[in-house]
Amino acid sequence: MTPRILHPLVPLQRVAGSVGGRRAQPVGTALAIGIGLMAGLDPGGATAQQASAVARFPIATSPIGLTGDARPHQYLGVIGRRAAWLGEETGAAELWAHPFKLADGFELAFRIPDYVEPIRGADVARTVEVRPELTTITYSHATFTVRQHILAPLGEPALLVLLDVQAIGPLEVIASFRMVFQYAWPAAFGGQYTFWDDHLKAFVLSESRRQHHAVLGAPWATTASSHPAHALPEAPNTFAIPVDTARAAREFVPIATVGGTLPRDTALALYRRVIANAEARYRERRAYDSTLLAETVALETPDPQLNLAFQWSKIDLDEQLVCNPDLGCGLVAGWGPSGKSTRPGFGWFFGGDAAINSFAMDATGQWAPVAQGLRFLATYQRADGKITHEISQAASRIPWFTDFPYAYYHADTTPFWLVALWRYWKASGDSALLRELWPAAQQAYAWCLTTETDGDGIIENTTGGLGAIEVGALGENIHQDVYLAGVWIESLRAMTEMARAMKDDAAAREASALREKALRTLNQRYWREAEGYYAFGILRSGRTNDNLTMWPATAQAFGLLRPDRAERMMARLASDAISTDWGARPLSSGSPLYDPMHYNNGAVWPLVTGFVSWGQYNARRPWSGYPLIHALAQMTFDWARGRHPELLSGAFYRPLDTAVPHQFFATSMLVSPVMYGLLGWEPDAPAGRARLAPQLPPGWDRATVRHLRVGPSDLTVQFERGSGRATTTISASAPLNLEFAPSVPAGARQVRVTLDGRPLEAGQERGLHDQRVQATIRVGAQPQKFEVTWTGGLEVEPPRVTLSPGQASHGVRVLDFHASAGGWTLLVEGLAARRYPLALVGERLGRVEGAEVMHRQGEMTTIAVVLPAGSGRQTRTVQLAPVSAAGESR
Repeated sequence: MTPRILHPLVPLQRVAGSVGGRRAQPVGTALAIGIGLMAGLDPGGATAQQASAVARFPIATSPIGLTGDARPHQYLGVIGRRAAWLGEETGAAELWAHPFKLADGFELAFRIPDYVEPIRGADVARTVEVRPELTTITYSHATFTVRQHILAPLGEPALLVLLDVQAIGPLEVIASFRMVFQYAWPAAFGGQYTFWDDHLKAFVLSESRRQHHAVLGAPWATTASSHPAHALPEAPNTFAIPVDTARAAREFVPIATVGGTLPRDTALALYRRVIANAEARYRERRAYDSTLLAETVALETPDPQLNLAFQWSKIDLDEQLVCNPDLGCGLVAGWGPSGKSTRPGFGWFFGGDAAINSFAMDATGQWAPVAQGLRFLATYQRADGKITHEISQAASRIPWFTDFPYAYYHADTTPFWLVALWRYWKASGDSALLRELWPAAQQAYAWCLTTETDGDGIIENTTGGLGAIEVGALGENIHQDVYLAGVWIESLRAMTEMARAMKDDAAAREASALREKALRTLNQRYWREAEGYYAFGILRSGRTNDNLTMWPATAQAFGLLRPDRAERMMARLASDAISTDWGARPLSSGSPLYDPMHYNNGAVWPLVTGFVSWGQYNARRPWSGYPLIHALAQMTFDWARGRHPELLSGAFYRPLDTAVPHQFFATSMLVSPVMYGLLGWEPDAPAGRARLAPQLPPGWDRATVRHLRVGPSDLTVQFERGSGRATTTISASAPLNLEFAPSVPAGARQVRVTLDGRPLEAGQERGLHDQRVQATIRVGAQPQKFEVTWTGGLEVEPPRVTLSPGQASHGVRVLDFHASAGGWTLLVEGLAARRYPLALVGERLGRVEGAEVMHRQGEMTTIAVVLPAGSGRQTRTVQLAPVSAAGESR
């Protein structure tokens, strides 16, 4: 069945001029041009300004808005489908209209009569307010306040700035920028020039053939710099605007930037239209983002930071969708300033990133951009079936797919695309898209089979291309790596199910049989029994690369590792050698190859942090999984506001200087472990069912999840927790079979389940760390109450670290917790001789060995664990026993 799509897809086509459809997602570029406030204006200037009047209208606050001090050198992006403002919180920016970098070094300055030199905007930028639809920088001086509202309209290659000016005396605002007007990396053209159009009050950017044009200006401007004809100016372009203070009280001062491959008259008309429709553009953008937030998954938990970070993640993920007039609309990987180059972070199309990020968007209900991204990648599939790794924004202007090495050099992208198509179909039930893309899926699968040459069932790096590692000694002589193996095996499950749906039984049987062979290889050849973890890879020599890495967590996130071995593996990954306070390193700090600044060999990646957290939850180890979620949530607010950086130092909580500040796989890996780990969400729309297996922190007394979507059904789930009781109220907009499998504490007794007050037959599964009840119920519009009660048992509240920029890793790790004879065993790791508090929820404790009881309140007991003396990090085993009915420990 085809699902109801919340947000219409932007048609995949070559687009000239404006793009039809809804708002896009790259970075929005707003060009703030000069503004001035002077008491006197000449009549001609006033008349020209009247033609472009933008009456003031309310700029609403956002329920998820983020406000703070303007920080030097901190990234600030405003993103649209076809344009991007890539700048800093203090106001400097570069301006993009895809596939062109129009300008860089844009900044404002302010001239007042008392000062000889203009006041730099960066020196008086005081606050920033980041909203989904619009961002505001406030410049504050004793004689003026200027609020710079930056907007990226939904579907136009344009940026709009609206200046709200208040001043107690004459003020002139000067805007300067350096013209670039060049294709995105690695294409280029020459013959650029610019001139000031005094009638339009704007700079016109062009080139010798007059095929590409851009306009950057402000109707209130009166004077501007002049530049040599038919030459790229070396000096900045500058213009100034004296503004009538009385008029500024009634109107915004508009500044617009537009650009693209379009005739000059079309560019000028677009420039005028964007200014004339400023309020409408703002309201469209606000309505779009408000709808996005209102109609997709929302969390209400006792962790307000997580709730807010989750909302911002949906906004960020929507900003992946970019519409390129030559290539179509697809998903890019990330945004950041290009500096002196023309590479805007990772602001071009990446197949693997798009697939990984789609998992999160499937879960939140952001299906339209996912479908668009899948179609886009299929459009550029190679003739032999391989899915593209990356496509430059300027790919249509150069022989990108034939003369450059980047388009198809990764092996993981093709199986990842298969997994992404399958997961989208399972979430949305969009069988029409599956039928449309099934020929591409068959080709992709066929290509993968050509790269499996040694008969072990797993595709190979040597024949297929790169996998986990792009640079560094860790990837030397790799025949196949565990990351590629995990993705490939999951794609075989995807092919099996999709082939069955398409009535291709032979392909389904082949994929299923191959998956069984590949699973045996993964769980036998990669496993290192003595070390207790899976190897990174198999070398060309046939030996294994035995470095401890987090990459097996990818396979564990997909549930591919043998449970007993996964338990040992994930305990190793819970250690600070991999899992720092702010996230996971790809490579253990104990490896001789470890370098905390190295991209692949030690820097912390939010991407791999998400896979580790997801894998911990799959091993039913929430006390190791949730701290990583908590770190990713905090990261949303500590650096670029509302964004996640690509990678951070492995030694200190700070992004690397080389990191892309707005990386989408970092954002998606907050959402995915929350949805698939913490909530245990597994939608199956084609079958009309879903699974929900939550592992919530025991300290959460309540939580609500709204707009949990599977096919046409929209679920609301409300969790409540009390002493020996967990109640879940579930309703759905359309009938659905829901397999509900909540966990109960380790060692709990007398477990009973009721549905709407009546006893319910439910299965019970005793795991190493907890117990799980399981029942399938038919849910619909009438809320149903699923209640589990028990006596006894104990749980660990996941430890959390309040991160401070620049800190080293110092927090406690829970490596293991399980029921044992007469009680429970807890294994923790921390700094030598450090004392750590830990909260335990459940049965009252009698005997505590290896820790001391600090205090008790209700069901919660807080203990203090002192780690042994020594150097570095140490471990401590704590034995816990309950109080018997007579008051003695049992």
